[in-house]
Amino acid sequence: MSSLSQNHYILGLFLVLTVWTPHVICRRLPEEYSYERHEKWMARYGKVYKDDAEKENRFQIFNNNVQFIESFNAAGDKPFNLSINKFADLHHEEFKALLINGQKKEQSVWTAKETSCRYDSVTKIPATIDWRKRGAVTPVKDQGTCRKILFSTFIS
Repeated sequence: MSSLSQNHYILGLFLVLTVWTPHVICRRLPEEYSYERHEKWMARYGKVYKDDAEKENRFQIFNNNVQFIESFNAAGDKPFNLSINKFADLHHEEFKALLINGQKKEQSVWTAKETSCRYDSVTKIPATIDWRKRGAVTPVKDQGTCRKILFSTFIS
């Protein structure tokens, strides 16, 4: 091998080692990272479990939900992304039960009274309106159970 090609080989090997070494050194095992992520999530939302068995069970549910969220977001076929929130350690059925507070939904249908609308200037209607820029859209909030939402609509 000539001196020039040997230098190119050594330089190439050096570049590969320089690029990959930090990735290998800093790489965590997925399970270790998942446990750390769960611990941080528990601290953020003040989650405490009654024993290690429940904690392990909730960790598994949390991990499955995180994997679902990450795969959903990676697909990129929706105009929104999912994120981890305080409900990340619940099964879907537990979440539904929590929101409807264990009560059956009302079967009655509510209808609004008809009202007439008055339009002042219908000639200058923009093609689109970004309500975020007008300050009409607020961050997502936890509204509690469905019964609380229903009650608040009657009060207002």
